[in-house]
Amino acid sequence: MMNIEKIYEDDDLLVINKPAGVVVNETKTLPNQETIQSWFWQTLTDEQKKAAVEPTLIPQDFDETYGDPQAIFAERKGMVHRLDKETSGVLVLAKNPSSLVNLLDQFKKRVTQKKYLCLVHGRFGVTEDLISFPIMRSTQDRMKFRVDVEGREAVTAYKVVEYYDALDMNNLKEAGVSDDDLKSIKKNSNSYQGFSLVECWPKTGRTHQIRVHLNHIKHPLVGDKLYVGKKRKKLDEIWCKRHFLHANELTLIHPRTNEKLTLIAPLTEELQRILNFFQK
Repeated sequence: MMNIEKIYEDDDLLVINKPAGVVVNETKTLPNQETIQSWFWQTLTDEQKKAAVEPTLIPQDFDETYGDPQAIFAERKGMVHRLDKETSGVLVLAKNPSSLVNLLDQFKKRVTQKKYLCLVHGRFGVTEDLISFPIMRSTQDRMKFRVDVEGREAVTAYKVVEYYDALDMNNLKEAGVSDDDLKSIKKNSNSYQGFSLVECWPKTGRTHQIRVHLNHIKHPLVGDKLYVGKKRKKLDEIWCKRHFLHANELTLIHPRTNEKLTLIAPLTEELQRILNFFQK
């Protein structure tokens, strides 16, 4: 946690480039696990935790059905939104109750704009489109979500940035991939039909939304252990240890200044190395 990259910070916000492999929010099932949420709460002073509500920052239509701003702040411990454990990128935290409520309202009303960078399997027939399929939790595997007519509305826009025909075996070898693993990739090369680098703009905020939508149109994320399929999963793990999904841009309205703020998280070094594995 000490090495977390800070993208932006002032008296109201802290924006970080979340590393992969770190859980964002505390859970009852893993009470002793270090999370972004617990780390952030420990960085705040007692004065910040007990800050008075500033009416000018609170949305006019704020409803206290689920608690007043201070109660919400104490419960959420400053968490505005979440990213999956293995997803890296822009994550926003609020330093006081008023900013938190303001930002939660922006996310709820879809004022914010998010952009993700993904590496997926296959070549797209349509290079720019809108995916609109409802999503719900799988009844067969509670860890997964699926497209289902009875699910909640979910919409994702995408645009293909680049296409790669194949992995470069020399680049993989130089990166330390063993000869046995290289042979395995070559032997099962028919499991790979190229790769696409894609930008995604989720219009809604469902759990696993981008992962489920891309998998549904037959372009699962590289390295996605839940959705990529057993054969590809085994091959992907050789050269991509976690799913290739990075929240690289988030635009919001600053709760105090009302200015539009675009926050950018550079692609992590590990994901940049992955892109170097492809034939130029």
